Amino acid sequence: MKITRTEFLNGLFASAVVLPSAAQAAETDSNDVARQLTDGTFPWTMKPDLSNRPLGFTIIGDNTAFARPGVFDRAMVQVSWLRPDFVMSVGDVIEGYHEDQAVIDQQWNEAERSIAKLGCPFVCCCGNHDVNNEATARAWRDRRGPTYFSFTHKKALFLVLSTEDPFIRIPQNVIAPYFAMVDVMNKDPEKAMKDMDGFIALPEIAAAKDSGNQVNISDRQVAWVEATLAQHPNPQWIFVVLHKPAWKSADKQFARIQGMLAGRNHTVIAGHTHYFSHEVIDGHDYINMATCGGIRQRPGPGNIDHVINVTMTERGPLYVNLRLNGLLDLDGTSGQTLAY
Repeated sequence: MKITRTEFLNGLFASAVVLPSAAQAAETDSNDVARQLTDGTFPWTMKPDLSNRPLGFTIIGDNTAFARPGVFDRAMVQVSWLRPDFVMSVGDVIEGYHEDQAVIDQQWNEAERSIAKLGCPFVCCCGNHDVNNEATARAWRDRRGPTYFSFTHKKALFLVLSTEDPFIRIPQNVIAPYFAMVDVMNKDPEKAMKDMDGFIALPEIAAAKDSGNQVNISDRQVAWVEATLAQHPNPQWIFVVLHKPAWKSADKQFARIQGMLAGRNHTVIAGHTHYFSHEVIDGHDYINMATCGGIRQRPGPGNIDHVINVTMTERGPLYVNLRLNGLLDLDGTSGQTLAY
């Protein structure tokens, strides 16, 4: 996708898209920002329809780890029926965890073929599967640009953070067994789902999972959040999107960001746990998305494949939680075969 500088300045995301400036840059200097304005490297996939209808977007959860074949692909068709302004992903679009650039490119190409079925922009938050080594980081930079960024759309400010700043490399001894299970999932998903609890309980896999839950938010990113909020003193609402639910780990860096948000209308949205939960903290909604194809991490009522549709009203956001198995076409079918 190529976006000219003129198209960008004439109204991408209501003519108020905010990319890191030279003073705020997430991982880039001013020359990189200038390059992004000409070569179309953005964390979203296409220009949205800037109609006068109220803000409406759809949130989706993790496609990986261990993506069940077909769930994410069919979900993109189902979400297209909702006609959102855009889709906001909480990250983990690809399996990642591979040093071979060709494999990472193949993973992104496959995901993007599914994403193209949406017919609307797909905004990417950086997950730990998306960026976890030099090869995945390079692919993200080339395809998506910055790993944290902001944009405004229809009077709302979106702060899309990175909890992989810096990224966390998984142990080398985990990669081979991990992709062996990915292969089983692709060939025999029923067997993979049956064997998954035992696989996750393996000592080396459990240790890697624990390290993968670590939240990394740099001082530079926190300073960028502060500067971005100062540039937007009075949005109608602020949506903060990050992959890992940093509030659950009592992360000190995220606590600083929470302090900056105090007194402002905002909602915080994350993924990573593969388990849906909602809580209210100091009067604000904190949403932890479950999956949109990723394997279950534990049983329970929050173990679902779903999306959340958000519509902005004068009183604030209206949320509708939709299970993929409940999004039906006119024939009364979802088209899902492996969704929870």
